[in-house]
Amino acid sequence: MKKYFKIEGLDCANCANILENKILKVKGVNSCNINFITKKLILEYEDDTILEKIIKICKFFEDGVTIKEF
Repeated sequence: MKKYFKIEGLDCANCANILENKILKVKGVNSCNINFITKKLILEYEDDTILEKIIKICKFFEDGVTIKEF
């Protein structure tokens, strides 16, 4: 399934790139794209249990990083 999220709390574009690569390593994630400028996260993943893992990765990656579905 493909979903769009608003991502907030990232400090820089480099951090967005690092987080994107961490998310891509999660088993079941087919694609991930973070646009730092528009604060958009586009995910394609297999099921909602994977989404819970991604939320945890974002939360612990950098203090204050949150994602909300559009």
